[in-house]
Amino acid sequence: MPTRKEDLDAFIRRQSADTLASLLLELASEHPEVQQRLARLQLADKPDRLAANFRKTLTAWRRQTRFLDYRAGIEWASDVEAWLSQIERELLPRDPMAAVALAEALIECDESVFNRADDSSGRIGDAMRSACRLWLEAAARCESPADAWPARLRRLAEADHYGAREALWLQADLLLSQAQLREMVAAFERELDAAAAAGSTAAGDHRPALGALTLLSHALRDPDIHVRATLRRCPRPNPVQKQGFVLQYLDVGRPADALPWLEDPADWHPHTRLRLLAEALKRLGQNDRSGPIQQQVFEQTLSVDDFRTWLGHLAPAAQTAAFSRARELALDHEDPVTAARLLVDIGCFAEAEQVLVAEPARITGQDYSWLVPLAKTLEAQQCWRGATAVLRALQDAILAKAYSPAYGHAARYWHQLHAIADQSPDWAPLQPHAEYVAALRQTHARKSAFWAQVAKRQGTEAGDRLDGEDA
Repeated sequence: MPTRKEDLDAFIRRQSADTLASLLLELASEHPEVQQRLARLQLADKPDRLAANFRKTLTAWRRQTRFLDYRAGIEWASDVEAWLSQIERELLPRDPMAAVALAEALIECDESVFNRADDSSGRIGDAMRSACRLWLEAAARCESPADAWPARLRRLAEADHYGAREALWLQADLLLSQAQLREMVAAFERELDAAAAAGSTAAGDHRPALGALTLLSHALRDPDIHVRATLRRCPRPNPVQKQGFVLQYLDVGRPADALPWLEDPADWHPHTRLRLLAEALKRLGQNDRSGPIQQQVFEQTLSVDDFRTWLGHLAPAAQTAAFSRARELALDHEDPVTAARLLVDIGCFAEAEQVLVAEPARITGQDYSWLVPLAKTLEAQQCWRGATAVLRALQDAILAKAYSPAYGHAARYWHQLHAIADQSPDWAPLQPHAEYVAALRQTHARKSAFWAQVAKRQGTEAGDRLDGEDA
């Protein structure tokens, strides 16, 4: 049997037409998706009928009235993404204008969909953004006069009430030339100037134009447009707005223009400002200034990410001293988890275990996003006591809150702890495993749902062992 993609391609191409036809007919009889794909293939040279086939699906969606809950919303969005991909692959090359019409019809029904759906997953919004991208790409391949598209794009984008059509502005460069985008920016700015001259002060009157300018600044990769738009409504930008300016200037490779927005520390979160300042200086080649600033941030946070970023500001010869400094600060840090994560990152596994077992009561078990990978690493390094301290904290936090949705995780930690105990480590200064288990059984004896999960996992593991022995 072919094991590589190239082998499979070659194998299929060696087969006769009759063999492949029989296989396709067999698959079509067993899989509706294959049957539908073949039906569309029959219409390949009839794009009007192919478009009608796609429109039939869209019409059925538009007629739906039932509420889409979380799972149904995800399923609907997956169907829409597949439908858009089919249009892009099968119809767009043959009839771009029909593809535009289908994408536009889907975009225009966004309000009715959002009003009857739980889109907390964001998948429906993503599907609508994909429709916007298809609309732009299809329009770019149409033979219609190029000067007709800016007005049509604006009309479609400005009817947005949910934010899903922002992609029309954000990716407008897929359709419009640089000159057309610049003219749209100039038109919006003229409208805002005229409104200001007329004395209009209502924020709602300006919001669509200001939002469009900000998005067009990304399409043009010109942060100055974003800055001008923001300063129109907020002459004294707040730190969040300044951060947006800085990030956009860095994104387009203009770090020097980011610096003026980083000069005033007032109202900034200090670490955020210093990180961005260090990055801007680094991109300007001023590592002699950026390195100490990033070191200052790291020494205040002891964050693994800040340490790695600091290393990026240093010459290779200076990095050895940075590792020593990190180890020194970690061993003196008050939070054992922060210290252990840093020590693990720099390869000091024994020291990481040391800080964890010294004060296990200070390990906050709610920090599972950090603790789970930390325990896995310590276990892989055979730092049994450190892994035990972390797993106990995770398990204790769940049981102390009686958080039943997480009892499956707690049961997994229970069995991990027993597996580690089989390694017969020296527990000191931790409580011995048998004593810990006895105390936990007594304290949480009435949490039947947890013990059921323990028993269930134990049975599964026993079954896996038997399967392995039979094999």
